[in-house]
Amino acid sequence: MEKEHVTTTLRFVGDWPWWFGIAGAVALAVAAFLVYRRDVRLLATGGRWLLPTLRATAVALLVLMLSGPVLHHRKTLGELSVLQLYVDGSKSMALPDPTMGDARKILAAQRIGLLTNDPPGMELAHAANSLAEAQSIAGRLTGGGTRTAEEWKKSARAFSEVIGSAREHFAQSESGDAERQRRFGSELYDPAAELAGRDAQQVDDRKRALDDLQRIASVAGSWQSELEKAFHARALEGAGAAGSATVDALKKFDTLTRAERVQAMLLQGQPQPLLAKLAASHDVRLLDLRDEEARELWHPTAKDSALPTTLPKPEGSTTDLATGLQTGAGLLGDKAHAAVVLISDGQHNEGASPIEVAKLFAARQMPVFAIGMGSQTSPRDVAVIKAEGPASVFYQDHVRGEIVLKDDLAAGEPFKLVISDGNTVVWQQELASEARPIRKVPFDFSIKESVEKRTGSQQNEDVRVAGVPLEFQVSIAKAESDREPLNNTGSLRLRAVTQKRKVLIVDGRPRWETRYLRNLFDRDEQWEISSVIVGTKMGEPGLSRGDRNDQFPAESALLDAFDLVVFGDVPKDVWRGDELKWIADFVAQRGGAIIFIDGARGRLRDYGDTPLAPLFPVDVRQGGITDRVARLALTPRGQSLASFQLAADSAQNGELWEHLAVPHWIARATPRPGAEVLLEGITNGAVPKRWPLIVERSFGAGKVLYHAFDESWRWRFEVGDLHHVRYWNQAANWVAEVPFAVRDRFVSLDVGQITYRPHESADLRVRVRDGEGKPVNNAAVDAVLYRGGNKVATIRLGAEEAGGLYRGKTAPLEAGEYEVGVESVAIAARDTRARTQFKVAPEETGELTALNLNEELLKQMANVSGGAYLREEDAPKLFDLLAPLTHGRIIESDTVLWQSYWWFLPVIALLTLEWILRKRAGLL
Repeated sequence: MEKEHVTTTLRFVGDWPWWFGIAGAVALAVAAFLVYRRDVRLLATGGRWLLPTLRATAVALLVLMLSGPVLHHRKTLGELSVLQLYVDGSKSMALPDPTMGDARKILAAQRIGLLTNDPPGMELAHAANSLAEAQSIAGRLTGGGTRTAEEWKKSARAFSEVIGSAREHFAQSESGDAERQRRFGSELYDPAAELAGRDAQQVDDRKRALDDLQRIASVAGSWQSELEKAFHARALEGAGAAGSATVDALKKFDTLTRAERVQAMLLQGQPQPLLAKLAASHDVRLLDLRDEEARELWHPTAKDSALPTTLPKPEGSTTDLATGLQTGAGLLGDKAHAAVVLISDGQHNEGASPIEVAKLFAARQMPVFAIGMGSQTSPRDVAVIKAEGPASVFYQDHVRGEIVLKDDLAAGEPFKLVISDGNTVVWQQELASEARPIRKVPFDFSIKESVEKRTGSQQNEDVRVAGVPLEFQVSIAKAESDREPLNNTGSLRLRAVTQKRKVLIVDGRPRWETRYLRNLFDRDEQWEISSVIVGTKMGEPGLSRGDRNDQFPAESALLDAFDLVVFGDVPKDVWRGDELKWIADFVAQRGGAIIFIDGARGRLRDYGDTPLAPLFPVDVRQGGITDRVARLALTPRGQSLASFQLAADSAQNGELWEHLAVPHWIARATPRPGAEVLLEGITNGAVPKRWPLIVERSFGAGKVLYHAFDESWRWRFEVGDLHHVRYWNQAANWVAEVPFAVRDRFVSLDVGQITYRPHESADLRVRVRDGEGKPVNNAAVDAVLYRGGNKVATIRLGAEEAGGLYRGKTAPLEAGEYEVGVESVAIAARDTRARTQFKVAPEETGELTALNLNEELLKQMANVSGGAYLREEDAPKLFDLLAPLTHGRIIESDTVLWQSYWWFLPVIALLTLEWILRKRAGLL
């Protein structure tokens, strides 16, 4: 006996929406109740309430009839297969397909009701369609997996039958002359029939048969192309006259987007919508697949189970055919008899491999049936794929990078590439098409005016902007044959650094190390250098002091303006007063960085009783080591740091460090607790020793780096700046605190990146100082997030150990432009003026770059999962392919309440009872 399950739901199918009908019923019922109460106010309490209630209930039922209440009964007999039907909701589904072949267009137009009559030569189209189906069967057979001899024979017979169907259609067409029919038979039909007749009991026999099948399928593809061309010529022969149904249908088809055709196919298809037909024998779940999510749109047993009339607009910024499918399939649990239907153009550009996900479905015996939307032929198109440039640029410098284009225009066709800042063009170039898929165009332009336009009113003594986010528009213009203008724009975002970072070099004598470092930082546009060498100023045997670039800062506030101090082999007795304490506070409180570079004179060991002593990450002992260093070696910690990466590959990087020139002298130093050794020197000898060469340790809010040698300049030997400059640039940027984007007198604020992706969290960093410039620790500090001028979130920041530094993260963010400010009880609201901006935007994925149907990907997904691939014009065949998966059926019926006794009798009963009670009360 078949298992039976019945569900009943209430629907409203009248002229009024259900919510309007209910609201109207309640409003009129209340009005009727109040009016009636005036007539019965002299009756007893029961009558005063009962009679108006009876009248109001009758009025409510009568008004609700305008919403058409219906009881929908759904009876399920047997066991249904679960069918998850995914509709691609990405932007590429909003494209039309004028380049699709006319044969496909006509068949697809018939499926969605644009064309009711067969144009001339339809037999050729049916023959070509049958050959496409044969290739799909061949793809499933060759897609992998082990098949028994019986399964093989069944599939080979189906392949032969489809070839036979194509032969019959071809013979019935006017183009099927005797010679072409003979050739069709000898090249296709006869080999397919012979293949179907093979025994293929042995594995080797089936392997040989598969090779023959692939060859026949390749021939079928050639014949399919030939028949489609013949149909094109035949169908449109003499159809150029105005009013031709075929021409009108083709014109209408060219205006429909892929999403509109999907909607027509599923919800308005002829003779029955595909979704309704599938729901009659399967437990269907309709899902919208956009970005990495799959959202359920309709389920026949849901509360609102009426068939939808429209589908959501395709607005997904990416096509991820893996994540959404995998998540949706996971919701099925261990249900048997499940399948996936994917309707897409196959332009996967985000997430994991769909092929691997399809293999997982195959392991769960969940076949994927893919329906391909669109044309395999790409139209003439030029598109901006992405703009590649630096993440940050000094504002007086030029931005240099490349624009990656897709160039499918006819060779030699002119177009213009433009980069603009609002309405101002900052760079443009006239180009001619080179007709190649990927093309890179270099650009170079100044950003100074763009920065000054944004910061002219901000840069003052109260608010200092160190990093300005810039966004430029990249666009293509004057491309006459460009088919899709929606992909002609892109963006270039970067941070303009408006203030140079400052480095102070102090040394006790002119050394080669100091000289090369001074030149290195002096050439770098992002650094401003001050260099002070003891005893080199005329008439000043000690340390020159003042506010010039060749003097040590005369006060602590001037020292705090620096980001990095390079401290060399300086005699202790040149310092005055609290200057060494200034340096210690610069690191611990200001969050500055210091790099100690030891020397053969051993002056650094004299600082053991000074305020600098706690900063050293090592104990420096008397003299240097006596053994010669044979090679350098990175420690595991050093290997993990980007600042020590001199080569792209990790193995190559370690080998490169081992071959760098070794120092002739190194200090004898012992790392202190908490310090980390980054680079070691390995000596010669029977028992090689490892000596620390570069050691790092955090101190307060800052960071300290110690070099036990002063001969990194030897790394320039035979390679110049290649390794020496790269190391010092990376090391300086790593050890020095990342500049804050904006600061005022009390608050320094930074948000990390200038662009985040949707659902990422922004990193917030704040430093708080009091009116005297001293750090404020352990205060309650909040970052306030604004979007569109409205406060959207308040994030409590966590305090670091020292230096008045606070950090936090936002919740996952939605796309949009944001601004961040700071609030704290430690600072008056009027004194916190620092604010900075960032943007949350999807990554450029090239969603509208590839405009054609990726048929190969969808075929592979179907084949490896044991499903099938269909083009959109063949979508009705899906029902037959899914039939073996289900073992039940659905019977649906409606009880039209507002036209039945079930509704009419209660209204009559209420009015009759009211009439009787009125009569008994003497109101008649």
